[in-house]
Amino acid sequence: MKAIISTLSLALLFILSSCGGSNVKEPEYRTIREVRLIELGLLQSTAGIDLVYYNPNNFGVQLSEARGDVYIDNAFFGRFELGEKVQVKKNAEFIVPAIVKLDMIGAIKNQKDLFKKKEALIRVEGSAKVKKAGFSRDIPIKFESVENIEKFRSLVGI
Repeated sequence: MKAIISTLSLALLFILSSCGGSNVKEPEYRTIREVRLIELGLLQSTAGIDLVYYNPNNFGVQLSEARGDVYIDNAFFGRFELGEKVQVKKNAEFIVPAIVKLDMIGAIKNQKDLFKKKEALIRVEGSAKVKKAGFSRDIPIKFESVENIEKFRSLVGI
């Protein structure tokens, strides 16, 4: 019995050190692959956005939850959540299917400024839950990038 407990303890220590060690690298953002309108509403619309990332680590995890806020040029654009669980393989690209609830009043109010621009600062703030070998960990999401906003224009009727 002690041998099993020792083996499990060593395995747990190894898993936690490989996932939580200082050598863990953040996933690298690559691009927005697709933006699609799911439901159009007067006050709120729903869109699907596929984000492409790369996992530079030598281990994979499961992304089980994610949620947060999206801003375009520091104006609130909407809230996002993970559309489905994502298996993240080691040293590989992966797609995060996000569902975004758009604030249509804010989007229409800011559409004049966005109409004049080809690019805008997109900022995302939130949290995600990753799982590995039955253990989960909450991690903060902070992302900023200047992006071509042509893909977003169809969502707000610009």
